[in-house]
Amino acid sequence: MQRYFLNQTLDTNQFELVKDSDTYQHFGRVLRAKVGSQAEFVDQQQRLVIAKVDSIDSEKMTLTIVKELNQQVELSVAVTLVVSPLKNDRSDWLVQKATELGVSRIVFTSMARSVVNWEKQAAKKQARLEKIALAAAQQSHRLVVPKIDLLKLEQTFQIKSDIALVAWEESAKEGEASRFVQEVSTLKSGQSLCLWFGPEGGLSSDEIKQLSQADYKPVGLGPRILRAETAPIYALSGISVLTELQ
Repeated sequence: MQRYFLNQTLDTNQFELVKDSDTYQHFGRVLRAKVGSQAEFVDQQQRLVIAKVDSIDSEKMTLTIVKELNQQVELSVAVTLVVSPLKNDRSDWLVQKATELGVSRIVFTSMARSVVNWEKQAAKKQARLEKIALAAAQQSHRLVVPKIDLLKLEQTFQIKSDIALVAWEESAKEGEASRFVQEVSTLKSGQSLCLWFGPEGGLSSDEIKQLSQADYKPVGLGPRILRAETAPIYALSGISVLTELQ
């Protein structure tokens, strides 16, 4: 069943979708909803319901809630990824897959060796990535749409979390292989984790120093060198295994 996120709180048994909303356009026009059609809706308070169409015209759609659902689909820990803008459509791919894997927030920031600069098109890029995150959250039947931020480098060092880690290829080269598992395994439900990843050219020594001063711990992600868009997905998959499948 199709799922949609609403920009409203469902405090009554009936609600409306106006014609200008993306949800009306997709459910009403693309999927050709008619009276009796049903879909899942998540409101601003993460309330999940099934609602059916009572009436529909060119201006609005009126729906009635027929069932309330109780699903626990979110990661038990809030994960923030700090990443560099990537070439071509690789940032789009990263946002889509990270959303499917349960990320809470993705922060893009230009690093010393970043090969892409979004400064002149930041607003346009953020809007595009937010739409990708929304579509991926609906497709994967999440209850939360990840937050997408574009921040200055110095702002990223101020992100607060219970555990802060930086994926560093030198840790892997030196044979470090267990700190990631050890750190993630200490997290309790409701806690937060911030993970830093370098751009295509890797992190500079100055950035590693700054991250160390901000209490980030370096971790390896296995013996192979991963692409800038692959490493965050690898890490999120590991977090899911350690927190959901054990």
